Amino acid sequence: MKSHFKEEVGSYGFNGLLRIFNKYEIDHTNWITKEIDEERGGIEFQLPSAYGKIYLTWADFYRADITFVNTQKTFNDLCSLADIEHIIKLLEEQREKHVDSLRTMLMKMFKESEEE
Repeated sequence: MKSHFKEEVGSYGFNGLLRIFNKYEIDHTNWITKEIDEERGGIEFQLPSAYGKIYLTWADFYRADITFVNTQKTFNDLCSLADIEHIIKLLEEQREKHVDSLRTMLMKMFKESEEE
């Protein structure tokens, strides 16, 4: 007989992270590369400035394992729910700044090419 316990537990952390994204109106499709079932579940993500994974541990803390692209520095620590919310908001701000800078650069390039 197949146990559904692992499936239910494995998605618990993922669903918790989705609630954080929804709470702050962050489009998680810009983040998530895949759902992971490590411990109680979470996400593996790729952003322009950082990549890594965030998952809920058996101790009800989130593990954030993040590598920052420009510096190659890593952050790997257990975090409370409030800390994870803060980290997600900061990473989303970095993502938005990067997207805005790309948008500005492209607009500038097309404007210059139209003037020529």
